[in-house]
Amino acid sequence: MRTAVATSHLRVTPGKPVVLDVEVTNTADIIDGVTATIQGLDSAWVSLMVPVVSLFPEATSTLSLKIDLPTNCLAGEYLVSVRVVSIIDPERFSDHEFWLSVEPLLAASVTMHPSVIVGGSNAVFVASIANEGNVIADLVINTIDETRQLTCVAYPATVSVPAGETHSVEIHVDGPRPWFGQPVSRNVNITVSNADLSIPALATFTQKPRIPRGLLTILILAAIIALWATVFLLVVSLLRNQPDPTKDVAKDFNAGGSGEVNLDAVAVSISGLVLAESTQQPLPLITVEAFRVPPSGDQILAASTGTAEDGTYSLESLLPGRYKLRFSATGFVEVWYPAATDFGSAAEFPILAGEAAPDKGVQMVGVRGSMAGQVIAPENRGAAADISVTIVQDPIPGQPLPTEVPAQVDGTGAFRLGDMITPATYKIQVKATGFETTTFVETLAGGENKVLNTVILGAAAGGFTGVVTDSQGAGLGAVDIVVRSGDFEIATKTPTSGNVGAFKIEALETPRTYTLTFSLDGFTDQTIAVDLGSGETKPVAVTLLGGQGTVSGLVTDTKGTPLGGVTANVGCGTFTATTATLTDSGAAGQAGTYTVSGVPTPSSCTITFTSREFVSQTVRADLAGSQPVTGLNAILPRALGSVEGTVLNNGTPIADVIVELTSGTAPRTTVTATAPLGAFRFADVAPGDYTITFRKAGLSTRVAIVTVTPDTVTTRSIDLPTGP
Repeated sequence: MRTAVATSHLRVTPGKPVVLDVEVTNTADIIDGVTATIQGLDSAWVSLMVPVVSLFPEATSTLSLKIDLPTNCLAGEYLVSVRVVSIIDPERFSDHEFWLSVEPLLAASVTMHPSVIVGGSNAVFVASIANEGNVIADLVINTIDETRQLTCVAYPATVSVPAGETHSVEIHVDGPRPWFGQPVSRNVNITVSNADLSIPALATFTQKPRIPRGLLTILILAAIIALWATVFLLVVSLLRNQPDPTKDVAKDFNAGGSGEVNLDAVAVSISGLVLAESTQQPLPLITVEAFRVPPSGDQILAASTGTAEDGTYSLESLLPGRYKLRFSATGFVEVWYPAATDFGSAAEFPILAGEAAPDKGVQMVGVRGSMAGQVIAPENRGAAADISVTIVQDPIPGQPLPTEVPAQVDGTGAFRLGDMITPATYKIQVKATGFETTTFVETLAGGENKVLNTVILGAAAGGFTGVVTDSQGAGLGAVDIVVRSGDFEIATKTPTSGNVGAFKIEALETPRTYTLTFSLDGFTDQTIAVDLGSGETKPVAVTLLGGQGTVSGLVTDTKGTPLGGVTANVGCGTFTATTATLTDSGAAGQAGTYTVSGVPTPSSCTITFTSREFVSQTVRADLAGSQPVTGLNAILPRALGSVEGTVLNNGTPIADVIVELTSGTAPRTTVTATAPLGAFRFADVAPGDYTITFRKAGLSTRVAIVTVTPDTVTTRSIDLPTGP
């Protein structure tokens, strides 16, 4: 079969499907059916508009693949391969590679936990900010109370949330509460935003009065009861002051009391600390379950809790008895105290009434995880053959230092390392020739398979090394060196002792083009432009020509007439300058003169004088120092000649004779003059051979041949006899 992909570079915005067309021609002798797959993308992201296309021999059709990337697909460049394959003969297939550019997508959501709090003067809300896009989201959290009665502060006020992750921000609110009356509800508006996003959220803080209505009613009723009690006591006191009744009761009649049961005497508790075996650090949010074991041996859940941030837990108010403990969490291997894998093999321990079980701590093992990512080197779109990625776990005190593990990097810069210990913190180092080494730290939670943010390598710093010398090869000290590139500029000097004239300029941004200017009094400035590749340090050798001189002179024609407007080109090695001779005399100087300053010395120069009407001349100028060199004069012969003469008839000059001059090109024509009689002239004639034709009615026509030379007058006279 013969196939062709419509594009070699496809741009996709996550959440917006695109279609890739593949043209297929059946080159077989039979009717064939073809289908296609894309390698390098999750198969759930790709679908065929028509699963199988049937083709007659030599027929052509199009396979359309719809690519629909989820919003959390990381932004970057992916090298993807589309394979077109025959369903009749799987050995007939065709592969095409193309670049898939995943565009950045900013998307986020905010959830309040809780969204309503009933309290007094202050409260703390938690805003969970989830990055649902595919690039890091740098967000600012703004809070405000609609009534302006509360002080609202977000901690932190800014967050950077990697793609696919969720960060929590605490919203602290504080304000005076009412003394009496009904509870007051105040809305807190939260806005999470950046230049491209603005996500609103709402929290409600209901403040209870210091003295609620129910309590006020109770106080009033209590006052009434107290008043009646006072009256009652007064009446009783009066009655007791009366004589004893004739009938008495036993003295211990009112001596009875109530018995109390002390719950602390029978309650039991279990506590302990949960650590990660890989880091020996406390593990929060681990579910701890206590199972009471009756004589029957059944498994009865008695209580459960979760570990705090410091990894501790406590199960309170348990009945005395025998217990087993189970510890579990997503991403960790379940463990029964102390290190068993199931209920049957777990340790059983008794707790007596009023006692606390000794510390029941365990170490938990995380499920193995992985890391994956991609490295992009800007100059070669991530295809650098020498990119290396090494990953090493942070050391644990008291244990041997871990070794670096290299991750395999493919041709697109993608890498992955599996079977990694979790939870753990790892240092990732990325290296590539010509680029700065990038090092960053990532943490793997228990059992986590993390996709890292795309690493874009930055070019390593570069610089220049070299030496500045004079024309004799001796190093020059105190030379000012200025390095410029756009708005960037730095300056340095060459040393005057030690390695005189040497220089070294480092820490320059690459790749970039820089201009280097070298200056020293008494020497000609020199400026060079140098391209620095990624991480390149380039050697530069500079020779400064000592001093600056002046040359001047006069240009005339062969008759001594000053010539203005003649071009003078001065050349001294790499130095060149151009000027023109003056066209008139005046305050500025004499016509025909020229002056060129700033000529490097010592040097040997040539000065070439050119003009359209004159023959070019070159003179030599030797400059030993900065003293002006004058008298560099030139005499330019004319580059053109002229033709003139007289036409006669039987020895007598005659006027009105037509004279035509030609060399095969357009002829020039004149007539003989009346004064001086019979004379003719052609000026500014280019050197060469010409024919001159003389004719006048009533006279014989004559033709003559002349040769014209530069700066020469060629004379040719002729006698035309009467007749045809």
